[in-house]
Amino acid sequence: MAKYKEVIKVLKQVPKWKRIAGKSLTDLHSPMIDNMPRGNSVQADDRIINQINAKQQLERVEFCLSFLSDEKQKLLRLAYMSNEHPTNIKICIQMGISEGTFYWLKKVALQEFREAYYGY
Repeated sequence: MAKYKEVIKVLKQVPKWKRIAGKSLTDLHSPMIDNMPRGNSVQADDRIINQINAKQQLERVEFCLSFLSDEKQKLLRLAYMSNEHPTNIKICIQMGISEGTFYWLKKVALQEFREAYYGY
């Protein structure tokens, strides 16, 4: 069974996946057929594969988040999926909830996301 740490690790990768998925592939070139070994086609293939994987992961995370309430989605986005890394207190203020409610809501949101992401 996946633990909360594993779920948090997935959510924290979302900004990285967004960067990878959003990168332009226009600077990739087709390999030249001149009998000279080149490393660029392998690197280009890796970039394409990484971009496809990142897009798939983002779609999976968004799909799983869709099963959570708006409040739980907002909490997870602010706490783990943001480039800003706000403190728990800032999140409480932004959401208009107490610190106790924050911790309870975070626990429930992580549990529900885990169930949707891992299927248990």
